[in-house]
Amino acid sequence: MRTAYKVVAHIIAAAVVIQAALIAWSMFGLIPSLENGTVPGEPPLAALLHGMIGMYVVPVLVLVLVVVALLAHAGLKWALWLLLAVAVQIALAFLAFDAAWVGALHGINAFTIIALAEVGARAVAHAPEHVAHAKRVMRPAM
Repeated sequence: MRTAYKVVAHIIAAAVVIQAALIAWSMFGLIPSLENGTVPGEPPLAALLHGMIGMYVVPVLVLVLVVVALLAHAGLKWALWLLLAVAVQIALAFLAFDAAWVGALHGINAFTIIALAEVGARAVAHAPEHVAHAKRVMRPAM
């Protein structure tokens, strides 16, 4: 299960990197059109893929990671922080359509998601296999 955790966490980080590449591709394709005075009638495919990965793929992967963390008994703290960061990321994406400066926070939070996924993977890789519980010793009443 710990291997599954590490694989899913790395896939989440890679998905965010792919999203960054897609949005850059989209914008660099859009800028020349705007400079020529033409406005595309619909969003570029790369922008749509960016949104689909962010709205569907990454959230599902994070939920899978939480389940795997519960089964592996490791990395739950990092998976829950990652779940929170992804929820914030989605909220920032919607808010950015009303206030463009929020888009900068959306971009910065992407780095948080990558960091949490990778730190969680590293934490699980270096976690002890078994954590002994404290023994319960009965003491005489006084």
